[in-house]
Amino acid sequence: MSVFKGGRTADPVPDNRPRNLDIMSGYDTFLMIILILSVVVCIILSVFFLNFWDMGFIDVAPLISAPLLVVGLMVYLNSKERYLLIVIVAVLAVLYFFFDVSFAILLIIGFVLVGSPGVAAIVSVLQKKMFYSIITSVEYMNVKEKLTVKDKVVAFMFNIPHDMDSRGLTMDYNMKRASFPWNEVMETIYMGLMVGTFLWIYMSMNPAFRTATDTSAAPLYTFLLLLYMPIVVMPWSIFRSLKVRIETRYRDFLLYDGVKETLKRMAVPILAAVAFIALAVSTTGINSVLMFIVLSIVVNVFIIVLTSIVYYRFFESKIVDDIVSKWRVFRPVSLLMRIDDESSGLKQELPGTPKRDKKDYGELEFSD
Repeated sequence: MSVFKGGRTADPVPDNRPRNLDIMSGYDTFLMIILILSVVVCIILSVFFLNFWDMGFIDVAPLISAPLLVVGLMVYLNSKERYLLIVIVAVLAVLYFFFDVSFAILLIIGFVLVGSPGVAAIVSVLQKKMFYSIITSVEYMNVKEKLTVKDKVVAFMFNIPHDMDSRGLTMDYNMKRASFPWNEVMETIYMGLMVGTFLWIYMSMNPAFRTATDTSAAPLYTFLLLLYMPIVVMPWSIFRSLKVRIETRYRDFLLYDGVKETLKRMAVPILAAVAFIALAVSTTGINSVLMFIVLSIVVNVFIIVLTSIVYYRFFESKIVDDIVSKWRVFRPVSLLMRIDDESSGLKQELPGTPKRDKKDYGELEFSD
């Protein structure tokens, strides 16, 4: 960032803001290490089974969501509700041995019930990791001479207009919830349905996928894929919860609205989806296709609702407290203050203060 003086570019203004504000705890780092190690192990096992055992892609598909299951186990064991893990295992065992429930169905139920807390935990870790990194990039984005690759990615994801002065960045740092945020849960369900349903169409109805596996295996694969949908959709919810925004003279720009529009554009290539659906209908029949779509929606809603309840009940308040505790370090004072700012606290603290003529401040002149 540079200042302009006398028509020439002066030396850059030193940026003394604190960098890399870290609000991650040791436990958060531990969960990320567990997730990464689990992903590496699952990839190695998948390659081994595919190349040295007589297994297909669908046969090793449960390994796709196994890392989330492992993180979920860690979350259960570290919480006061660890007894619920014993209850889940006991109920699944009873259903399998005494009620002859399909193992595949029990596998799905078990992965959702155990994996959902793991998904919520990963969402919270991602929010802590990315929040101050993103708003640090946003704050001076449109007054820099040259944007970094990170700045360009952030500008794209949050759909930030190139001509907006982003130094008016702020948030509701006194946010307190009086009740469970069902409106935000419904917003998350909407985003998850939009992204998850179309992603399911691309995978399960894609001709390459349909020729590589039996159609009857698609629902299990759909479930394993949809378990990751909250990780795609929910990390951005913290910007909605704290109402992170860029204040302007006319209308505030909400960062969450920007990222929501970007996800919509990325997730809804309508022509490709319609083409895949038409091809699937021509080969398997409309009843099978409709059944798969309904199953995808039901499983997606169940996963997102359960994960959202766990997240907002056990994780969100701690994340908000951690972020707010560092806000005064990140932003000790407001970057922008206009002399005619109606929101200035001076007028409220000192009523009746005479209003100074703006001409006393002088006029800004530019050299030729």
